[in-house]
Amino acid sequence: MQLLFIRYGLLAVFLAAVMEADIVPVLTGVVAHAGYINPGLALLAASAGAFAGDCAWFCAGRRYSKRIKTLVDYRRAGRMAEDLINGLGIWGIPASHVIYGTRVATMIIWGARRFSAAKFALVDALGCVGFTSLLFMLGFWFSASASQIVGGVKRVELLMLFSVIITVLIFQLTREPLRRAVQGFLTGGGRAKRR
Repeated sequence: MQLLFIRYGLLAVFLAAVMEADIVPVLTGVVAHAGYINPGLALLAASAGAFAGDCAWFCAGRRYSKRIKTLVDYRRAGRMAEDLINGLGIWGIPASHVIYGTRVATMIIWGARRFSAAKFALVDALGCVGFTSLLFMLGFWFSASASQIVGGVKRVELLMLFSVIITVLIFQLTREPLRRAVQGFLTGGGRAKRR
């Protein structure tokens, strides 16, 4: 991919970032550090590409929300994704950039929920600029170790994904028993008997 960035420059960075918003900024930083592209413009292209990709998926979710909600895959995976979104709230939008495999699904679900496009754009733009800048700087500063950084980013993303899944599962499994215990305590089951 680095050769594409060197040969086609900022256009290649933008288009690649539309599809993949975590590894592309690292590789863009490496290519910018080597002097093949302007660092400021490269960072702008990578951020704009990530934002454009997110907006496209958001709009697809909004446009086809009824159809998406009837899909078997959505009904199967949608509940867990909805639980994750409910747990993280609006911050699930930028968080999807660092939790591997959740970016596209998150954008589609927010669109299908008919979330405000202006609020989505604001939160997502901040997330795209922030995370793209961080990953770009990692690639730029540590360009000699870029392959290690890319592997490290993927490992961290997978770890975060598993952590979120485990947290949601624990929450789902303990929610009802805890609710019953608290309800029992409040209705007199936990009060000491008076003599």
